[in-house]
Amino acid sequence: MANLALTKLPIEKEKWTRSEDATNGIVINYDGTSGFAAANWPCTYTLDLEVEYRLSVIRFLLWDNLGNPNNRINNRKYKFTLSISSDGINFVTVFSNQNQDGSNGWFSFRFINETYARYVRLVGHYNTANEQIHIVEFEIHDQEPPQLASNNVHNIDVITGMGMPSEERISELISKVISQKNIILEGTEEKIKNLDRSLKQSSQALEQIELIKKSNDFTTEAIKNNNRANRWLIASCTVILIFFAILLLFVFCDKHSTTIITDASTNKSVQPYTTLLLSAFYVTKALLLSTLLFILGWFLKNYRSEKHNYVINKHKAMTLTVATGILTKEDYKLTDKGNIFIQAMEIIFTHQTSGFSKEDNSSPSVVNTLLQKRIPKTDV
Repeated sequence: MANLALTKLPIEKEKWTRSEDATNGIVINYDGTSGFAAANWPCTYTLDLEVEYRLSVIRFLLWDNLGNPNNRINNRKYKFTLSISSDGINFVTVFSNQNQDGSNGWFSFRFINETYARYVRLVGHYNTANEQIHIVEFEIHDQEPPQLASNNVHNIDVITGMGMPSEERISELISKVISQKNIILEGTEEKIKNLDRSLKQSSQALEQIELIKKSNDFTTEAIKNNNRANRWLIASCTVILIFFAILLLFVFCDKHSTTIITDASTNKSVQPYTTLLLSAFYVTKALLLSTLLFILGWFLKNYRSEKHNYVINKHKAMTLTVATGILTKEDYKLTDKGNIFIQAMEIIFTHQTSGFSKEDNSSPSVVNTLLQKRIPKTDV
């Protein structure tokens, strides 16, 4: 993250001249009259970061006359104390040169251990040149900052006893993590719901495709049944025509019985066999006609059977078509779709009337049968 102190003003801004200059990010072109914040010592300069941060580096520039690269380092000495706090009341000293000779230029404090703070305070004790403390720039970093270009830098590693954030900061961090987690989970839950909804829709679509495929199979089989029934009907009609043709032939055109009687009256040797010959003649006619009637009955039976299977397969195809329509129609979106499928299977695998079976009592209505079932509603 960037400089946390950038553009912030100190709590004691009324006591400092040009207090905004110390956090404007400009570290060049300062001179003896501008480019720095100033206050009479002893003075305090306290920055409030508003929330606790993990501190990496605190550094500040005390006036050293190097605003112009051609200048020489001024020989003045500043004495100060740097401290930090989590509550703005209890401050922990990070560094103090109050009992030393002091110095000027950049002071960079690198925190070795984890240190958390909200308030950073610089207390100016003394300046050997005059009665003021002059802060050219004040920076606070929660990550390692870029190196300084100045040749007047005092790097100091410090270890503090503030290894953990305050309880208030911990609570804030926990709340923030929970809030971010909830936001992430909310999006995830919605995506999971959408995915689950898509999977369900895909599953339903596959089921409906299977129903449609099966409906097509029943339709195909029904067409075959109907074609075979038509062939049996043509064969039956052909047998009927042959039967009536032979019957008419026997009734109007056949003189064989008359010939037998005539021969018997003229030929005494034939008379004893007249009855036998007539019986054989009429029995042969009866057998021929009976055979044709048997064949006709068999053809008609096959016709009725194929027609029966045609109607049944049509009903099965219609049942699956209606079931698929109910499963996809918006008006039935609250219907128990599993129950619809069960009812459709019951219709398919139980006896259905066709009008071509002796067991039929009435003509069926597949649509009404399916829709009149007591199909319970379910909540989505």
